This record gives sequence, structure tokens and C-alpha cells, in this order.
Amino acid sequence: MSDLVMHALRHFLNNPYESCVIVDNEARVQFMDRASEKFFGLDHGKAKGIDIRELIPESGLPMAIQTGVPAIGRVFKVKGKNRIGSVHPLNRDGEIIGAVGKLVFHSFEEVEKINSEIARLRKEIRYFEEKEQYEYGPRYAFSNILGKSVALRETVDFARKISTLDTDVLIVGESGTGKELFAHSIHSVTGQKRPFVKVNCPTIPFDLAESELFGYSKGAFSGALSSGKPGKFEMANNGTIFLDEITSLPLSVQAKLLRVVQEREIERLGSTKTQKLNFKLVLATNVDLKILVNQGKFREDLYYRISKAIVRIPPLRERKEDLPVYIAHFVHKISESFKITAPAPSPEAVEVLLDYSWPGNVRELINVLEQAILKAWNAKDILLEHLPAELLSHSRTSVTGHTKKSGGDLEPIGFSQEIKEKERQLIISAIGKTKGNKKMAAKLLGMPRSTFYEKMKRYCIEEKDR
Repeated sequence: MSDLVMHALRHFLNNPYESCVIVDNEARVQFMDRASEKFFGLDHGKAKGIDIRELIPESGLPMAIQTGVPAIGRVFKVKGKNRIGSVHPLNRDGEIIGAVGKLVFHSFEEVEKINSEIARLRKEIRYFEEKEQYEYGPRYAFSNILGKSVALRETVDFARKISTLDTDVLIVGESGTGKELFAHSIHSVTGQKRPFVKVNCPTIPFDLAESELFGYSKGAFSGALSSGKPGKFEMANNGTIFLDEITSLPLSVQAKLLRVVQEREIERLGSTKTQKLNFKLVLATNVDLKILVNQGKFREDLYYRISKAIVRIPPLRERKEDLPVYIAHFVHKISESFKITAPAPSPEAVEVLLDYSWPGNVRELINVLEQAILKAWNAKDILLEHLPAELLSHSRTSVTGHTKKSGGDLEPIGFSQEIKEKERQLIISAIGKTKGNKKMAAKLLGMPRSTFYEKMKRYCIEEKDR
């Protein structure tokens, strides 16, 4: 046996960080390392012949001798302290002649330290996985899109259908209509775990647009990372890339974007190598791209390439029947956010909210409700005085609940009668949109059928009214 092997064996048997005990088939100690002898208060060599159960009552060595089955990674109690180790039977010609036991750590606290460190690292990994999922994963699905209007539901149905198709999608809608919500939802249909990369085009500086979208190679420009950097399209490989407000991209970048969309391959800035990619492209705009094409501000060839599947989100003013749903939902969400019990809008306030045209759409509605709730913090209801002045100026009412006469004097106005008339018109409109289907009309308004029929009777609504 070589000196190297002998040295290794001596190290194995006398490793100060690992104890080693060898027993015969009667569980009597034949060898114990010096560190373990000191631990048990024994002089050197005095452990030999002692029954291991006298030193370690819970030792697994006798069981290994009896069964011939090793025990690995078990916790043993030694002199009142937990230690982790293993025992192995020694077999010669089919006969158990003894066993060897090792304690991997002299202190179980060391194991607990390692476990604690592993738990900490796992927690960090979960944090970064969740952070990446939040940044590069969808946060919404079609179930998050509220509203019962026919116009909105038709839009949702169309968007859901094209979500599974291998086609680029162009989302068109005014600011605040929920274009990003639709983009997330379209991606969610095909798999939550696939990357979803959002690019807010207006925030990208013109001179960095190409490198941000398509990446750059080593030394592409002054200040570039020495390792290069992948672009947003590479990050979205096998997933979805969402280009929000696409009209903000320079024409030069639009030209390269057209090639990427057509060929499904990118070429990093400063590189001559191309890379094939697989992605679903979703774009959004709040303007009519045809007008920009005619003005020379958007490439015509790119427009025709991305406008095969267009999702048009109707503005809030064209689907007023969704307003009650939104008001109830967002008052509840704002209450949770502020950790208060928020007051509900009074009938007068609801009338003003229904009359307003909402140029900022749902985003503006949320802002108005937040302002009103803060102003009405301790009030029973959200009153007219809690609404922003611009809403009241568009309404027939003033902050005092009066309307002007031709002579300039103010006289009270009967709010209850106006609300009834407004409700009557909403019911008539719903019946018209559902072609006389009262069950669907009640569902459209989010109203129980019994209440719907009662209101039809109260307002004397007949088929001819629609």
C-alpha cells in the first residue's frame, strides 16, 4: 500500500471534524478516533472493548449489525446533544462481522446553521423568481376585465379567440381604456410561465431605441458593456413582447422592426450575426395609425404587417352601462388600498358620474373616485361637493345642487326625478341592445330580473319605447 493511501487512511480515521467508531459483531468498540475518545473522557485506547450502547444508548450500530441495513443521514443523541451521522454494517463472505459509524458533524448546531443558510438562499431565490415573474410575466387575465356592455364583451371575445393564433396583435384604444390589461390577458391564454416583456416605447431615448430592443454586442459603442447586452426581443424569446405606444419609435427603428417581425430574427447592434427567435408580438397605440402613415410619421409597410388582427377597445363614453360595475369595483379596491370603509356615491353623485364623458376613460374614473373618497373620508356618502369641479362643470348641476335659470338666478332641481329618468333610459337602451331579450337586458345592467321587471312596470316601459 502506498504512502499516499496510508496517509489518506490515517486522515480518514483521525479526521478532527468527523468521528469514526468501529465495532465488532457484539457492538463492542474496536476502534475510536482520538477526538471521540476525548469527547467521552477516555484515555487513548481505553475505548476498546466497551459496548457502544454504554457510550451512546441510541447508537444505530447494533441495529445495523442485526439487520445488515445501513442508516444514512440519521440524527443521533450523544451525551444529550443531537448529531447527524451514518452507520454501515461490515459484511465478510455473507456474514456481518461488525459495523462502522461516523458522525459527520461534532455539533448539530452546525447542521442547523447550514439548514438556516440554505433556507435563506431559497428565500432569496424565490424572491428573485417572483420579481422576475412580476417584471417578465403577465399580471392579468381576461377574467380581470370588468364590464357587461355588449361592446366590451364582443371585444373580449375577439381578443380571446386570436390569443391562441400565431399572429401579431395590434391593440387600439384611447388612453385609459386598458390596452395593457388586454395585452397581459392575450399572453396569459397561452401560458403564465412563458416570458412577457413589456416595452414602454415613449420612455426609450431615441438614440438608445435600437440597442434596447435588439441588444448590442461587445464594443458596439462607447460605454457599452464589455459582455454585450441582450435586447427586449431576446428576453421575450418563446414568449410575448408587448410594445406599448408603438408610434413613439423612430422611423429608423421601425425599419429594423419590420425585418424582425417578418423574419423572426434579430441582429444585435455592432454584430453581423443573426439569431432566430420565437415570439408573439402585441402592440398598442392610442392614435389612428393610418393618419400617421399619411403624414409620413409611421411606415406604411410596417402598418400593414402588424394590422392583421386589430383589437379595438371602445371608450367608456360608448359603454356607459359599464360605469355602475366600475364604480362599485373601484370603490371597494380603493377602500382596501386606503384600509378604510369608503363611502358610496350618493344618487346625486352617481348622476354626475353617469353624465360625464370620461375623456380619460377608466384611468380617469379611478382618479376621480380616489379624490372623492379622500375628501369624503368621514362622510356617510360621496356627495357632489366631494367630486372634482371639472365633472360638475360638465353636468347640469352645480356644486350646490342647483341649475341656472335664464335670468341667472338659481332654483332647486328635482334630483330624484332626473335620476329616475336616467334609469328609465338605461333600461330602454339595454332592451334595445339585447333586441328585446329582458333576461339579457337585466344581466347587462347587473340587475336581478325581479327588480328589472318591477322597474319596467314602474316606469311604464313597453316594447314600443325601445
